[in-house]
Amino acid sequence: MADQVADRPTGPSKLERWFPIAAWLPKYDWGSSLTPDLIAAISVAALLIPESMGYSSVAGLPAQIGLYAAPLALFGYALFGGSRLLVYAAAGSVAAVTANVITGLHPHSPSVSLTLAAALAIATGVVFLVGGLVKLGWIVNFMSKAVMAGFITGMAIQIIVGQLGHLTGFTESSGNTFQKLWSVLSHVSSWNWTSTVVGLLALAVIFALQRYLKAVPAALTAVVLASVYVAAAGPDIELVKKIPKGLPSFAAPTGLSTSTWATLLLGACVIALVGFSEGWGAESAIASKTHDGLDSNQEFRAFGVGSIGAGLLGGMPVAGSLSKSSAAMTAGARSQMANVFLAVFVLLTLLLFAPLFQWLPEAVLAAVVINAMWGSASPQKVMKLRRDDLVDFALGIATGIAVLATDLLPAMIFGVILSVIYLIYRASFPGRAELGRDEKTGDFEALRWMSGIKQGQGNPGAREVPGVMLYRFDAPLIFSNAGAFKASGQQILIDTAAKGPLPRTMVIDFEEVFYTDASGAESIRGLKRYASRYDVQILIARLHADARQTLARDGVLAEIGEDHIYDSVHAAVTASNGTAEQQDKGSAR
Repeated sequence: MADQVADRPTGPSKLERWFPIAAWLPKYDWGSSLTPDLIAAISVAALLIPESMGYSSVAGLPAQIGLYAAPLALFGYALFGGSRLLVYAAAGSVAAVTANVITGLHPHSPSVSLTLAAALAIATGVVFLVGGLVKLGWIVNFMSKAVMAGFITGMAIQIIVGQLGHLTGFTESSGNTFQKLWSVLSHVSSWNWTSTVVGLLALAVIFALQRYLKAVPAALTAVVLASVYVAAAGPDIELVKKIPKGLPSFAAPTGLSTSTWATLLLGACVIALVGFSEGWGAESAIASKTHDGLDSNQEFRAFGVGSIGAGLLGGMPVAGSLSKSSAAMTAGARSQMANVFLAVFVLLTLLLFAPLFQWLPEAVLAAVVINAMWGSASPQKVMKLRRDDLVDFALGIATGIAVLATDLLPAMIFGVILSVIYLIYRASFPGRAELGRDEKTGDFEALRWMSGIKQGQGNPGAREVPGVMLYRFDAPLIFSNAGAFKASGQQILIDTAAKGPLPRTMVIDFEEVFYTDASGAESIRGLKRYASRYDVQILIARLHADARQTLARDGVLAEIGEDHIYDSVHAAVTASNGTAEQQDKGSAR
């Protein structure tokens, strides 16, 4: 028996929970995993290097800054992260917010902008680390998917419009996204048509290769072909500024005031929210196929270490990438060792191949960014919300428009405020329905909705159950919605009485009422007493333990009767029909 207990799995040790690499590295199969991880690292490098340079331009920084961010970000996540395949590097979303934060601080020189970018990455890492240490991972449960969908879509469109100036060689005017788009489109005569043609051809090559020759690194191919053309033909076209050859220096940013750090911390909170939402979504999608066990608090810490590493090498804020992680998985990556190799390849690129980028056109880098953001700019995610919930759809649309009409930071604040207002509204006016029985399945479904969000007919196949009224309340019953609970129950009684003989019983389905407070208990008492005027008894189905305790303490349970509490709606309906038959027989006598 003792041997059997000793053989049971004990789960990861405390060291392995903090350093997941301590769990998998000693077991790493250098024979069978090394080659796949190396091949995957080369494949992802072909995508990451040009995209990271492009995201630098989105942030308003030199092209090498996105590359500087990658090595320690990748290595830091490999040490602390729970996903085997997540690629943690520069991303379009955080690059756009980075540009907002840095521009808002009005740097007086390019060197100050570089310092601010590195400091912002470190500040973001600190926010992540603190969040992980105080176990704020639960906050991911309160990120409104509708707001984030609208924000990401609007942000992607904003980034694409922002790249049109680089693509066409035209310096667009300042303003919101609509104004920038009009500025570019209304000055076609001022475009550099050589730049425009090269950029559009590069974009066409990337899209074509991704569709028809997926094994070929599309972005890198476009970069190489364009660079060869520029080196050979020397066209009049804007080129990426020369990237310094050599490795970045390891140093903390200095010379910033306390007020500047305070502003950076506020911006870092927004970047952490956006970056974690994107990164958590990416690794969750990957985990559905790799079956990695993810802990949000652990991921906070891993993202924090990676972000601080990016800043200490003079890089910019980073995030988890679904496209790069998916590319790693498609290329056959087995573990985070692929990202360790990827970090080495980025360093080798800076050390050996940096001079080759001097022939890279800005228009081609813009094409790489436009391609990378194309999927996120699709309104499909927001439009999908329309089928699920019209209010969520409206939240997504409003947030997306706010991004385009204002900017990222005010739009995020606007979206969060909308989310809080909606949360309060849903808590105060939750779903309420009169139930019927579905003729085909026999399940109890909404006959009609009675809430502010959903009103009108429910399931077309649902029919009234003879001899009983059915009422469902879809939220914890608390002070903010107790009045709505009582009002809807009374309305069912009034409407049913107006149609004919009133059934003797009302069954209330409490499956979603996992908690109730004193106000909620009082509303149940009030509905019970109101129903007594109609000579109708109240039965409760699927009462949770916590709610039962509250009702017992307040005397409501005794008033309703323990024998009127049932484990299922079906049992309550069966009991109510039996009671009705007995009452009818007694009346006949």
